[in-house]
Amino acid sequence: MKVIKEKMSAVAIVLLILAVSLVQTSGADPVDFTVKDMMPAFLSEVVGLDLTKYNITREGYSFEYPSEYGGNVKEEILNFDLVSSEGSISVMGLFLNGFNGGIFVYAPTNGSMFFKHQPSTNALDESRNILQRYKIFAENYGLGTSHLDSALTLLSNATRASSSSADLHTFNNITGFVPSVTTAGNTKQETTQKGVSWIYTEKGVDMPNKCLKISFGSNKLHFVDTWNLFTVGCFSVISEDEVKQIAFDAANNYNLTLIGENDTLIVPVKPEWSNRISIILNMVPGEIYNDEVNKANPTVSGGNATRDPMVLYPLWETVLYFSKSIGSVHGIAVGVWGDTKEIAYITPYGYLGSSGENVDTTTSTETSSDDPEENLPEQTESSSDAESQPESGLDGLLEGLAGNSTAQTAPSSTQSENPTKSENSNPSSNMYLIAGIAATAIAVAVAAVALKKRRK
Repeated sequence: MKVIKEKMSAVAIVLLILAVSLVQTSGADPVDFTVKDMMPAFLSEVVGLDLTKYNITREGYSFEYPSEYGGNVKEEILNFDLVSSEGSISVMGLFLNGFNGGIFVYAPTNGSMFFKHQPSTNALDESRNILQRYKIFAENYGLGTSHLDSALTLLSNATRASSSSADLHTFNNITGFVPSVTTAGNTKQETTQKGVSWIYTEKGVDMPNKCLKISFGSNKLHFVDTWNLFTVGCFSVISEDEVKQIAFDAANNYNLTLIGENDTLIVPVKPEWSNRISIILNMVPGEIYNDEVNKANPTVSGGNATRDPMVLYPLWETVLYFSKSIGSVHGIAVGVWGDTKEIAYITPYGYLGSSGENVDTTTSTETSSDDPEENLPEQTESSSDAESQPESGLDGLLEGLAGNSTAQTAPSSTQSENPTKSENSNPSSNMYLIAGIAATAIAVAVAAVALKKRRK
């Protein structure tokens, strides 16, 4: 009897070891796998490429722990070419702590691609196929999949275009979507001619840093999944009306100093305010401004709160417009943290090439002691005639690193926005919009891609 028990114990130990092994291989944290493991698997299992027909060449890899994420996030970039008798496919990927911040697959300029199974000819069916395969891939690599079910459900509301426009240059000549917007629960689906994205939304606020995206435009497949990379922190504790008053008080006390020719200081009459104000609430990563440039010469303040770099926090972005432009300055931009009511940034707001008085503008960061001269402007801008900002520069950055001659960077605005130089702080050329850019960046480092919108 004793011998039998010992044998049973030995069997139990073996079964336990096998069970643990199965758990470890069936689903693990993404950091347990290297990007060099994940990228080929993604190309084969999700995109459906037949990698047995390709040779990998020009492989490059780099990583760092960026200061804008508090040094807590491993940012990895992997790129290589897949070469076959039919041409070369360039591949580029950005990963943040193992999560997919953006994978680009460029189709060959001439020639065809080898697939394990025939891909669909339209973006709707192919997006569904990619999502279904990606769900299995995500489960195998320990990535969350609940948002994929929501995306697949919403995808049934999308409509494929009847024909493909030649100027879209879609990946594998795929037919695109009919543009639309659909929201269900905490997921907003947006389709364009070239692709589809799913954005996390809560309490009426879109959070493009938490997104899932498939795009077929510019002769490339672009796939992003940062849904589980960020979490949502607290929401704004102040109302829109309170933000308007806080922003106006700060703008009204802002000392606008112009610099003319030969660096001559010109202190203008205190500007007259119009009744126009643009305002939007964004949720931004906690340490998105914690880079070396901002540390050395702060232009955006995180306030007194301790913020997690991978948590999203409320930041109100406002622009209060003058009734008449001063030089190329049209107003004052003010950022207000919605959780602490602190000023995140304050700076002039203007455009390059706009009409105005013939004088270069510069600002100081000092504030005056004048009392507010009037009440807060009443008219606000809305998304119905919103100003569109170009996509995050991440696409251009990664495409440039890939060295692909067909890479397309996001077009610049028709009228590029330009802040004035600061007499004391010398902010960068687009620092007054850094909050909006950061909110739509994924970012910056995340590859979450979205358009900034203003609402009335």
